[in-house]
Amino acid sequence: MKALIDFIKNIFKMPKAWWPWMAGLPLINLSSIFFLPRTEAWVVLGTALLAATIMTALHAKLGYVRLVGIGHFVWIPMLIWLAFRLDNIPEGTLFQGWVLILMAMDTVSLLLDVIDSVRYLRGDRIPRF
Repeated sequence: MKALIDFIKNIFKMPKAWWPWMAGLPLINLSSIFFLPRTEAWVVLGTALLAATIMTALHAKLGYVRLVGIGHFVWIPMLIWLAFRLDNIPEGTLFQGWVLILMAMDTVSLLLDVIDSVRYLRGDRIPRF
């Protein structure tokens, strides 16, 4: 639990302009609990918890480095699967809106994580906080 608390503390050491994004991303993923027992909600919840576990472990081992975002890479198969599920989701529903927002936010996050990972691999390895 200490590792998770330390990770969250470091997240909020980021510039305040990033706080809405850093709070919104887990909120959109964890809001899957409101759509249980839908299969999509279970998949998102499980994937979010897996990503958080990976990121917390990386943070505990390496500190708050740019590589920590690779924990989100488990979203890639989830996002592909959700894209194929869109035809099965009722149009104009709150559930559909949530899935679309989730997919957009997670995709943007993955793009940022790829950039951060490349920067890390190119030598930007100093913990940020």
